[in-house]
Amino acid sequence: MKIKKLAYLLIAPFIVLLCMAGGNERSAYTPQDIEIKKTWNSFLKTIEKKERRSFKDLSKSKIRCYPCLENTPEEQAYIAQLHETDTLWYDTIYEDLIYVPVDTFITQDFDLFFNPGFVTLLKERETTFYKQDLEGVSYWEILVTTTEPTFFHEGGQHHFRFEKCADGWKLNEIGTIP
Repeated sequence: MKIKKLAYLLIAPFIVLLCMAGGNERSAYTPQDIEIKKTWNSFLKTIEKKERRSFKDLSKSKIRCYPCLENTPEEQAYIAQLHETDTLWYDTIYEDLIYVPVDTFITQDFDLFFNPGFVTLLKERETTFYKQDLEGVSYWEILVTTTEPTFFHEGGQHHFRFEKCADGWKLNEIGTIP
């Protein structure tokens, strides 16, 4: 009897650890998981190679992109002027200006946004995938920590939102947190 108890006490912790380790892993990915990861990898290759046609194919016709509104000093001055002169500045920005046509993004923002250093960060940093369904539409938020937290800064992430469309997952938003 003592041998059984001793054996149990020695083996039980290993069994618990094995069960806990197995419980944290997914045994199978859904087809949507695999599809969005393929889309993300295609997106990374596209921006790395600066394939604008492929970028357009991977995107919706408009991209919600606040950072695109402040890429240059001229754009920053324009947004500051809106704050001062337009009583509806918030509506103007978040209902109109923030939706950048993909062709405009490609000609004005693509090279500013997807510079080699930024593309390297997107490829090398940890990526988090978060799926959500809003009002019958499926989205994947892809979060990449692009600024590590320090004692003096909370850090930051870039997020890329892809929307499920009839012809696959399409980029529809680029943003930052915070």
